[in-house]
Order: sequence, then C-alpha cells, then structure tokens
Amino acid sequence: MKNNIEVEIRAILKKDQKEELIKKLGIPNSEERIIDVYFCRKEIKSFKDIEMNEVGSYSLRLRKAEKSNSKIEIQMNTKIITHKGDHNAWEEHEVEVNSLEESITILESIGFKPYFKLDKIRKSYLIKEHNMTTNLDIIKTFGTTIEVEIITNKENSDNSKVQIKNYLRTLGILEDQIVPKSITNILMHKMSKF
Repeated sequence: MKNNIEVEIRAILKKDQKEELIKKLGIPNSEERIIDVYFCRKEIKSFKDIEMNEVGSYSLRLRKAEKSNSKIEIQMNTKIITHKGDHNAWEEHEVEVNSLEESITILESIGFKPYFKLDKIRKSYLIKEHNMTTNLDIIKTFGTTIEVEIITNKENSDNSKVQIKNYLRTLGILEDQIVPKSITNILMHKMSKF
C-alpha cells in the first residue's frame, strides 16, 4: 500500500513556549525560508468558494524553499480531502519543478490565478523513534506554530492522529492550542485576494 496520506496536526504556540520547545527539540535537521503561493480557478471570487471541506476538494500550491545551505527547491503540491471536513489527514502529491516563474505562467495560462502567499521560516526536526517530522514555523505577522506530521497510508491515518496528539502532550502543547484545520486556513480567511 502506497504511503501518500499525510497526517498532520498543528497548534499555535504561546509566547513563552517557543524557547522551551526549541530546547526540548534540540538542533533542527534543517532550517529554511519558505514562500508558498496558492492557486485557484480564475473565476473564483471568495475563499468560501474554494475552502477545502468536501471529499475531492483540494489545494494547489507552488513552494519555493531557500535552504540554509543556499540551495533552492521548488515544488508543486496538491492536498486532496479524503474525509469530509478532515484537515488532519489527506492525500498528498508533490513534484519538483525547475522554475517558479514558468510554473506560475503555466498555471495562469490554463485558467488558474494566485490568491494567497505565505512567507515563513521553518525549523524541521525528524523524530525517528516516532517516524514523524516536527516543524516549527515562524510567521512574521502571526507568531510561531508547531506542525507534526506522519506520512502513512489510509488504513493507519486514525492511529497516526492519536500518536501525534500524544506526542504534542509530551511537548506541553494543550488540546486548546490545536488548530482544527490549518494555520494556513486561518491566514487565508484573513489575507486571500481574489
């Protein structure tokens, strides 16, 4: 069975948690500046028309990641809802592309337009004993968030959610800090431009 289900749970950190969490997690495996550009059909006029909720609804994103070693990676990504309203596990597909500008031109030429851009610094930690990745995202206009993810298959997605929530508790993250959808979804509600 192919592992293309991404299970992720996100939480907003309290101001006093960031430094303590960095101490607990240690040295990140990677640090990068990420610029995400999200696309929708040109005829879309509001975020409520594209908000992912129904099975089969999706996001379409181009990501430019500037690594700490000066390497730049560009990817096209889609996440597809597999259970109505579930933003914690979805089907994900991703491919590297060579040019952000040319990829934008291709998408625009076939009827898509950019509607949201996010710029953040990400510190990533591989938690091998739990087979998961922990990301600390520092978003200038928002604050620091944590995202824990496991790549798995559809059959194991519910167990992975429980595993991530248990891990978050060990880090001192409370249930009321967990975001039901995503940090990106919160920001899209406020900042999308159509």
